[in-house]
Amino acid sequence: MLEPMPPDNEVERQRDLDQLHILDTPADPQIDALLRIAQRLYGTRTVLVTLIDGDRQWFKGRRGISLSETPRRLSFCGHAIHHEAIMEVQDALQDPRFCDNPLVQGEPHIRFYAGIPLHGPAGHRIGTFCLIDGSPRQLSEDERQSMRDFARLIDGVFNALLLYRNLQRNLQGLQRDLSDARRRALLDPLTQLWNREGLQQMLSSYVRRAQRDQLLVGFIYADMDHFKRINDELGHGVGDQVLVEAGQRLIAAVRPQDLAIRLGGEELGVLALVSNHDQLAVIAERIRNAIRADKVVVDDHRLDVTISLGTAVMQADDVDEGVELIDIADQALYAAKQAGRDRVVRG
Repeated sequence: MLEPMPPDNEVERQRDLDQLHILDTPADPQIDALLRIAQRLYGTRTVLVTLIDGDRQWFKGRRGISLSETPRRLSFCGHAIHHEAIMEVQDALQDPRFCDNPLVQGEPHIRFYAGIPLHGPAGHRIGTFCLIDGSPRQLSEDERQSMRDFARLIDGVFNALLLYRNLQRNLQGLQRDLSDARRRALLDPLTQLWNREGLQQMLSSYVRRAQRDQLLVGFIYADMDHFKRINDELGHGVGDQVLVEAGQRLIAAVRPQDLAIRLGGEELGVLALVSNHDQLAVIAERIRNAIRADKVVVDDHRLDVTISLGTAVMQADDVDEGVELIDIADQALYAAKQAGRDRVVRG
């Protein structure tokens, strides 16, 4: 196996990546939408937006894989960032660089790879948009042109994210100021949503803004319906993919300023600032509809998935550590389950 060497401009390249403050942050709905389109267009098992960081490649967007990162030394993308052109590996078993790579010999059994570099604000190659499949294939010229178009669109999303963070310094400030290691500890590695500790870390800034803007603090407690059946009948690998898809749909359904959380297992949550309970209920219904709107496709399985949700709101001065707010929403979620699932109940 030929391990990828760092480019000659590795220091500047890493600095360009770090400037985005994008590593170990929640999934982005625009990138996820582009990857859904790409997966349908190319018909490949896996589509990724990768970022090459230090000794790892981390996935900012992913379709068809539940991993959130892999070692850089095993990555195909670590090779792809050395050149502007698309790197195409038609059959990895026949390529001396990759034939004995553990990702080829074992899961996910990569045979086909095509990757095109993505760029940071200063123009350095910070990662790739890539296609992966378990069977050999060859890109057509139209597919190669489409890859270049996707790369331009994703570069545009990166630039928009940088602009957004420069403009939004209140709620985003805490996230930006956290060290990389600390931010990673606050993120759920499977779904790329904030975890419970992340909720506690961010709660105080939400409460302060609610006090300043005279808003209510709202919480949505959600639980995937009949999720144990998916794990028992189809395996935890399929269950993980369903959770990844649910997290992406959740992110797409909430507002940019809302905090999307994986509370544990199949339990999800949203922390939101609202003017009234009706506004929070609208967000919850949007989540419910997003989860159930389309079948979740995992390998050969096409699954109908639904979610139950409970909502609660509280005056900012009464929130404290959020325990009572979350408990009220949890009780409402229990009522939604008892009432037949796939519904929103107010607490």
